[in-house]
Amino acid sequence: MGVRVRIRIEILNKSIDVSALVNSGFETDSPQIIVPMKLLTKLNIELDKLGRHVTFEYDTAGGPIGMRVYPSSCRVRVVEKDKKSNWVKSDLVISGIEREAIISDALIEELKIIILSPRRGFWRFADDPYEKIIPPETIRRYKLNMMGK
Repeated sequence: MGVRVRIRIEILNKSIDVSALVNSGFETDSPQIIVPMKLLTKLNIELDKLGRHVTFEYDTAGGPIGMRVYPSSCRVRVVEKDKKSNWVKSDLVISGIEREAIISDALIEELKIIILSPRRGFWRFADDPYEKIIPPETIRRYKLNMMGK
């Protein structure tokens, strides 16, 4: 199943709530989030509006793949039912093949997510009581939020 959390991604004054895979094997030096190209389409965001980018080759289970990376171009926070994390500035990585958002080890740490059971998907925040266990997020649709409305 894997650990999935409900996050809010803010890009160019638009935000969207999605379920994101917490992937400690996605190792990065800075906080990064991979998002499907469909997500940008849903937000009506054109790639040229995101500013400068670099193409970086990522090692995946299917082999190396080049993806566009837009440094520090979005903000991410966990939005649980009873608690929200702080906003974290993140690099936005655009994928034409991924079907869900994936957060890197650096972003996991900045969001203060502690993985308790990788197979069953249980987790908690670093500052939660030791006995607190949060089940995996299962939202399957995007929820669009227009900032300031």
